[in-house]
Amino acid sequence: MAGMDGEADQDSREKDVADPEDCASEDDTGEAAESAEDLAPTRLPVLAVVLAFLVPPVGAVLGHVAVRRTYWRRGLSRLAVAAGWTMTALGAGGVLLYLSYQDEVARAEALAAAEEQTQEQMRQAIADSPSYGLVDEEFCQALTEVAEISPRTEFVTSQEQISGAMVEGYETLAETGAPNAQVYGDYAQYLVSFSDHDVDEHVARAEALQQAVNEDVLACLPLVDETLE
Repeated sequence: MAGMDGEADQDSREKDVADPEDCASEDDTGEAAESAEDLAPTRLPVLAVVLAFLVPPVGAVLGHVAVRRTYWRRGLSRLAVAAGWTMTALGAGGVLLYLSYQDEVARAEALAAAEEQTQEQMRQAIADSPSYGLVDEEFCQALTEVAEISPRTEFVTSQEQISGAMVEGYETLAETGAPNAQVYGDYAQYLVSFSDHDVDEHVARAEALQQAVNEDVLACLPLVDETLE
């Protein structure tokens, strides 16, 4: 009996001594503690922190893995997670800002190119004008004054639209010696005898005046804007 009692006591003591690898004890929070393998030192948290700055997404993911698999340097693992995702967000924001900047630069360049093309076309039109280089500031001023007192349609459609100042303005243009001086002189005489002309004559005078004004306005532009010379 004494031998059997001794063996029973020995079995009881063996059951009371828990193998750390076969069962998990509970920590202060009541949760099962990590195994001895997870509590062993590891370089995973350090590697996660390094990668968080070199390859942010990889470092963040590795930090998550380190937090789950080991308590060793857990604060370092969490730092890797925070740093990794922060650097990822900053990198993404930087890329978006760069793309936005490049888009604005492209738009500005396209706008500048379009403006330069428009100016070049305008310079070409000015150079093609028969009056280019043959008018002066005095003529351009007289042309502006006539335009201000002319009807909004630029063409006279009734006797009531004709004034003495308008006739004098066209006579002044005829006396300047400009290439289209004859056209303006004929138009001044036409205004004086407006009611004596038929429809075809009205149309012909209007077309001749329009052609002369278009040529002379182009020739006057460089005198107003030096960039168009």
